[in-house]
Amino acid sequence: MKKISKFKIVEIILAIMMVASFVFFIWGQVMLPPENNIEDDAITSFETDWTRVTKDGKEQIDVPGQCEAKQGEWVNIETILPDNQGDTWFYIRSMQQDIKIYVGDELREEYSTLDTQLFGKTSTMAYVMFPVYESDAGKKLSIELMSDSVYTGYVSEIFMGEKSNIVNHLYSLYVPGAIVAAVLLLIGVLVVLGSVFVYFFYKKKADIIYLGNATVLAASWLLVESKIRQFVFPNSTIAMMMGFLLIALLPYPILSYINRIQKYRYNKIYMTIGTCTAINFAGVVLLQVLNVKDFFETMTSSHIIIVILIVTMAVTIILDCVKGQVREYREVAVGFACLMAAGIFEIVLTYMVSAQMNGISLCIGLIVLVVAAGLKSVRDMVNIEKEKQYAIATGESKAKFLANMSHEIRTPINTIIGMNEMILRENNNESIEEYAYNIKSASQMLLGLINDVLDFSKIEAGKFQIVENNYNLIDVLKDAILGVETRAKQKGLEVKLDIDENMPSVLKGDEIRIKQILNNLLSNAAKYTETGSITFSAKGIKENDGYSLLLSVKDTGIGIKKADIETLFDSFQRFELNKNRYIEGAGLGLNITKLLVNLMNGTIDVQSQYGEGSTFIVKLPQEVIDDTPIGNINQKRKVLKEEKISKEGVHIPNANILIVDDTKMNLFVIKKLLERTQAKLDTAESGNQCLEMTKNKKYDLILMDHMMPEPDGIQTLHLIRGDETNKNIETPVIVLTANAIVGMKEQYLAEGFAGYLSKPVEIDELEKMIIKFI
Repeated sequence: MKKISKFKIVEIILAIMMVASFVFFIWGQVMLPPENNIEDDAITSFETDWTRVTKDGKEQIDVPGQCEAKQGEWVNIETILPDNQGDTWFYIRSMQQDIKIYVGDELREEYSTLDTQLFGKTSTMAYVMFPVYESDAGKKLSIELMSDSVYTGYVSEIFMGEKSNIVNHLYSLYVPGAIVAAVLLLIGVLVVLGSVFVYFFYKKKADIIYLGNATVLAASWLLVESKIRQFVFPNSTIAMMMGFLLIALLPYPILSYINRIQKYRYNKIYMTIGTCTAINFAGVVLLQVLNVKDFFETMTSSHIIIVILIVTMAVTIILDCVKGQVREYREVAVGFACLMAAGIFEIVLTYMVSAQMNGISLCIGLIVLVVAAGLKSVRDMVNIEKEKQYAIATGESKAKFLANMSHEIRTPINTIIGMNEMILRENNNESIEEYAYNIKSASQMLLGLINDVLDFSKIEAGKFQIVENNYNLIDVLKDAILGVETRAKQKGLEVKLDIDENMPSVLKGDEIRIKQILNNLLSNAAKYTETGSITFSAKGIKENDGYSLLLSVKDTGIGIKKADIETLFDSFQRFELNKNRYIEGAGLGLNITKLLVNLMNGTIDVQSQYGEGSTFIVKLPQEVIDDTPIGNINQKRKVLKEEKISKEGVHIPNANILIVDDTKMNLFVIKKLLERTQAKLDTAESGNQCLEMTKNKKYDLILMDHMMPEPDGIQTLHLIRGDETNKNIETPVIVLTANAIVGMKEQYLAEGFAGYLSKPVEIDELEKMIIKFI
């Protein structure tokens, strides 16, 4: 199992915190009582003389301004309304303050969110509005303010209006910021959705998703921090809290993104900043919940982390410039420079109480960064496409090379195996027979290695396909058992069978690949077991979604260490080479088995005790075609053996067969293999010679090589089929080729060949093909 890095753990924690913040915001807006009930009115600045009332008397003060007061102390200021006062509205911005407004002795308006918010010791900032009538002319206007924060005693500017639209006026001041935030939010959402789309449909991780998250955070922060939030959100307190949560989390996606594009060169420092971000978030939330410190009082720590991140990014980018590594993300480096400048400017604005455009500079910086990152992504996509085309070209060259190598290697092996078969047939000397069997064994081993390499290359290139057809399950099991019994007998191993007699007789699946899986597992068991037994079991499982084969191979061999099991199915992987150097193989068998099982939507598991043996369990989904039970496999194998003992070969003395191959040795081998059939055999050494012979004589079967000088085997077949005067226009043509890469059989059949045989030729398979078509 792959270990999760410490940095990834920090990222996961921060991601959970980010999601929790948004959930908290939505829940608060929906579930908690509304705090904002604003009506429309007009505004003009209310300019008059104000005095502060204290227990020691009165003193004149400036409005706007700040009176000296302790946190939690009520500040009372008053003035006299003009004698010509008409009906109008006044409004004042609370600065985390509770406010009481009196006209004469009447409490005209009161504002506090302490009773409605979940936690916190100060009220949320808002515009507090109250009506003043013509009858109030000459009366005393008193305003009492209280805050348990740094805003204690602060009095903002007071406005009054004559039936103008206050909301529209405020919108005219603050909507530009909201529009920028909305655009930025849309960009962030599109970036995130695009990254998710790429991941699920193209299975590629897009690092820009972290930048999209940062954009969403910044845009959301600008919206909830807007001075018109009380006109937008039902609950301003939750919106205010959300703003602090977002600013505390903002470093997370930014540091994740730059850490990735810098290829984790500075992972430790970014992990440290990420850890500090998580601790800071948890700390400021805890202090707020416990009413120890409000978010506003602890936001300095969030800003410090942002500054540290900005400095770190600047330093790492400079270091990459010095090392020449910045070219990997040069567009993003420029974008980060803009973001750094915007971030510093934003922090300065945050501490300016009168700033009306807070957040816009940061959002603009982020937009520049997103655009720069987009340019980098486009450049990366262009490079990836170039690499893809290069990989395709390389893969095609590799496929051609493998096809040629397959042909060139199999041609001499075909001669070796074919001539060796003649020796086994005609020789009566026991010593020579033993030598011939050793040659056959070594040739089959070499052929197996070639097949593994070719299969692995095809699967690796993504060109391997599972071909499903109806097949007899009993035949698959018998072939697998026969193969392992031959090998086990040579080593004195016992083969135990546990075959469920009630399994369906006909299934639909890739018969050839199931045989390959079984052969790989059974031959592996025989290879690594010196004494004891090999147990092969096969059962069927009926499930809600269909039927599955459960195949198990258990041995009493050397076993596998626990540390090696994780990499057991890796390609070219072999363990304890010094101990097992005498065991043949390239280390591809189990890897190919795993890949084949995956392609068939199955599973493979391994259980092993080092020094005692291993068990491989494969589960393969199959479709049931005929649920007639297979019966007792041992009885059917006995009948099959008796049939084989009495078999003396195929006799077709009246058949005419044409063999076409450009290699004389191959022609000689095939003729020798077919001698006992007593068929009339003709040979052609080229496609052109074949065309001449087929025009003059009717054949019952044609065996055709593929890779010949022009015309090759495929072209020759098409010329025969396209010539209505050719006597063999309908004669079955079997391709007999050394081109044995996976998938070639299907291609040859699609070209019009009646059958396919790969070199080296197995006499039994050749005779089966003859029986089928003659």
